[in-house]
Amino acid sequence: PALARPVELWSQLHSLNSDLFGSYSSFTKRYCNARRGRFGWDVTGLSNADELHQKLKQIMLRRLKSDVLKDLPPKQRMIVPVKIQNVKQIKKCAEIISQLKEKRVSVNALVGDEATSAQFEARSLMMQAYQATGLAKAEPVSNYVIDWLRGSGTQKLLVFAHHTEVLDTIEAAISKHLKGIGYIRIDGSVQSAERAARVK
Repeated sequence: PALARPVELWSQLHSLNSDLFGSYSSFTKRYCNARRGRFGWDVTGLSNADELHQKLKQIMLRRLKSDVLKDLPPKQRMIVPVKIQNVKQIKKCAEIISQLKEKRVSVNALVGDEATSAQFEARSLMMQAYQATGLAKAEPVSNYVIDWLRGSGTQKLLVFAHHTEVLDTIEAAISKHLKGIGYIRIDGSVQSAERAARVK
């Protein structure tokens, strides 16, 4: 249920056994190496790993993919660089990143309410940067997906994206350039029962 960090487990653990893991604050201090950062509390770390593993064994079973799906081939990971062609999008990304750098410098110089306000603004700029870079890469990613599908024969492709606008761009490109190809889109607006029906 968690990809990388103990903090990602907290909501499930709290639902299963709130007494065993305590409050969010106590959990993150004990197991996530919680510390004050430039943008508020940083809970992305790990602390007391052995103790956490022992507690997790009381409520979770861990199985390796190789133990459960023996015929599944090993994962292949590839980084595919894409080039952003849209000059306006490049400029927008650069402006947001420049503003973010300036805000980070000002956070270090401030204290109290001003620092809190600056941290909030910096966090907001970080989210804007994620979205702007995602949208800027959407078109070249769409081109890559289309090329891959054209050359893949009958192979299927699973595409994940964080922003719905990126999915919109990929979906529009596939609909335009690969007419008649079947695809399924599942995003946050699709109810869980409908998700299962679409996959079948």
